[in-house]
Amino acid sequence: MTDRARLIRNYVSEHKADFLSLIQSLVEIETPSDQPETFSMIWEILSEQFEDLSYSVTHFEGEKTAGQLLCKPKDFDPSRPTQLILGHCDTVWDIGTLNEMPFTIEDEFAAGPGIYDMKSGIAMMIFGIQAIHYLDKTPKVQPIFLINSDEEIGSHESKERILKQAKLAERTFVLEPSLGKEGKIKTRRKGVGDFEISINGKPSHAGLAPEEGISAILGLSHIVQQLFRLNDPANGVTVNVGTIEGGERSNVVAAKSKAVVDVRVPTQKDGERIKKELYNLQPEIDGVELSVTGDINRPPLEKNEANNKLWKMTKRLGKELDLDLLEGMSGGASDGNFSNLYSPTIDGLGAVGEGAHAYHERIFLEQTLDRLALFTLLLLEPPLFN
Repeated sequence: MTDRARLIRNYVSEHKADFLSLIQSLVEIETPSDQPETFSMIWEILSEQFEDLSYSVTHFEGEKTAGQLLCKPKDFDPSRPTQLILGHCDTVWDIGTLNEMPFTIEDEFAAGPGIYDMKSGIAMMIFGIQAIHYLDKTPKVQPIFLINSDEEIGSHESKERILKQAKLAERTFVLEPSLGKEGKIKTRRKGVGDFEISINGKPSHAGLAPEEGISAILGLSHIVQQLFRLNDPANGVTVNVGTIEGGERSNVVAAKSKAVVDVRVPTQKDGERIKKELYNLQPEIDGVELSVTGDINRPPLEKNEANNKLWKMTKRLGKELDLDLLEGMSGGASDGNFSNLYSPTIDGLGAVGEGAHAYHERIFLEQTLDRLALFTLLLLEPPLFN
C-alpha cells in the first residue's frame, strides 16, 4: 500500500461511524421513485452536505419525479476538465418497508432498503470529497455530481441532463453497487429494450360459431414461440416475454391480445439486430394482424478503447490499496449506459454487498470502505485524455 493510499484508507476508517451515520440518515428516508413528495428531506440533507464542502447545489424540479441535484465546486472553472459522478437516490421499495427491513448494523454488515442500491454510493460521494479536503488536495479534474430520482424507472426525465453533462466530462464514474459478492467493477452493461406486440383477431361466439372467429390468443402463442427462439444466452442476448394478456370472455373467441417483451443485449449491433427481428415478426395464422412498438431505450455500455484505459487506471489505483480488482458485465442497466455515449465510463464503483431489490439487501462494511478510498484516489487522478 502506498503512503497516500494508506493515508486515505486510515482517514475513511477513522470516520467510519460518521459515514454510517450519513448512510443511516439516507436509508431512513424512504424515497420510492414514483412518490416525488418523499424526496424533500433527502434533497435538503444532500444539499447541506455538498454546500459544507464548498459546492454550489442546483435542484432541477421534475415533472412527474423529484428531479435532479447538480453539484459543482463554487470555484468551478469551465476552461478546466471535469469528471462526472453519477448516482440516484430513488429506490424500488415502497413507503413502510422500513417497518419490516429497519436499518441495522451487525458485525461487518449494514442492512436496510436501498442501502446497497444505492444510498451508500451517495454517501461515498460526500466522504470522497471530505477525504480530499482532509488531504488538502485540489483535483486536477473538477468533480461534478449529478444525483437523480428516477433511475429505477428508466431515467426518462433525467436522461437529457445526464447526456449534457457527459458531453462535457473527461470521464464518468458511476457509484452504483459493485457486481456480486466479489465486488467486481462493472466495465460493461447490457443494453435494455422494451417492446409491445399487439395482435388483432376476429371475435365470434365460442359455442355457436367458433369457426367464424380468429383467435388473437392463438396468434400470440405462435409469436411467443418466435420470440423465445431469438434468445442467444451464449452470446448474452435475452428476449423475455414478461407479461401477456388477451381475450374478453371465456365464451368469445379472443379479438385482441398483447405481449410485453424485455430485451437485453451486450452490444449495439445485437440491439439493432434484435429490434429488426421484432419489427419483422410475421403471424402464422391467416387473418391475424400484428403490430410492434418499442425500442432499445438504454444502449449497451460497451468496453471500448477509452473505457479500457479508464479500467486500467482503476485497477492500478486498486493495487495502491492492495486490492486486486476484478471486472464484469452486468445484465442490468444504469445511467452509465447513457453517459458512455459521450464520456468514458466506469460503473459499479459503489458499495460492495448483496441483495439489490431483495429483502436481504446489505453492504459489507470494510470492503465498502476500501471502495471509498479507491473512489477518492480516482478523483485525484490527472486527466487521462488530452
